[in-house]
Amino acid sequence: MNFKCTMPRTAAFALLALASVGAQAVTTYGDIATPGVYFGTGGVTNGNWTISTDSGVELALRAKNRETFLLLDGSSGTYTADLGLCATCTGAPKAMWSYEFSVNSGALTGLTYRLGIDHDPSAATSYAYVDPSTYWSDNAIAPAPFIGFQNSQNVRFGDTPGGIFDVNQAGLYSITLEAWNGASMVNSVTIDVQVGPVPEPETYALMLMGLVGVAAIVRRRRAGR
Repeated sequence: MNFKCTMPRTAAFALLALASVGAQAVTTYGDIATPGVYFGTGGVTNGNWTISTDSGVELALRAKNRETFLLLDGSSGTYTADLGLCATCTGAPKAMWSYEFSVNSGALTGLTYRLGIDHDPSAATSYAYVDPSTYWSDNAIAPAPFIGFQNSQNVRFGDTPGGIFDVNQAGLYSITLEAWNGASMVNSVTIDVQVGPVPEPETYALMLMGLVGVAAIVRRRRAGR
């Protein structure tokens, strides 16, 4: 089961380190992907990636404002995006934010990949997975000697894994990228995207009280049977 956490990333990784020292490479935030692999042409800007480089494979994710093309700050571990449709975008309707992924496998061959998109705005996750290396036909391919690919996708596009996003639904969404060598996952990276306003602590308290009340009603009904 997957859960999203809004605690500071430093605290989260401190707890993770205690549980599994040396199990994975540390994820970096607000980082730069391998220079020269995909960037330098077409006006694409490097930076603000969330990156993991475990097992010599570089996996990177980030979010971007689709209206301004500005990269969203991911240095805290969570990207913050606006609700709604992009008012100035041309062509098909687009959400105010896009997500981007980058894979650099170095010299490793024979790997497979999974990209998961979370459609659950709550603290839980519900991923829809695709193979990003083949699912999109317009990936930017890394030149030799690198093995990798990169793309930018909007959550309003019809080919969004799991279907088009409800762009007016505020919440905390996750995107995960994995590299597999046969049946073994060799690396993974995940980002959270907070779309719309962050609920105030009072809101969380009211939600918790409501859940407790519902549970109490269910218990009383069962006891009366």
